[in-house]
Amino acid sequence: MSYFVFCTFDLKRATSDDYKAAYSDLAKIGLQKVVVSSQNNKVVIPTTAVAGEFTGADVGSVRDAVRKQVKNAFAARRFSSEIFIVAGGDWAWGAEAT
Repeated sequence: MSYFVFCTFDLKRATSDDYKAAYSDLAKIGLQKVVVSSQNNKVVIPTTAVAGEFTGADVGSVRDAVRKQVKNAFAARRFSSEIFIVAGGDWAWGAEAT
């Protein structure tokens, strides 16, 4: 089944280069700063957040697997961080810029 995962994070005492590295690592996992809507529009996720679509047996295992991958990626760079992951199966999302 397909699940939508949203991740927001905060790096403590981090530089702009640290954030660039974090976004690069998250993209490798499948969490992007820019997602494409069902209408094929590219939508930029607000700062310090990323999202992606993942497949798995159930929502809890997808959430835990993505969380572990994010934690490991940040630990490999020795980032001190706060990570919040939300995953859902029957999902819809929308975005708007003001």
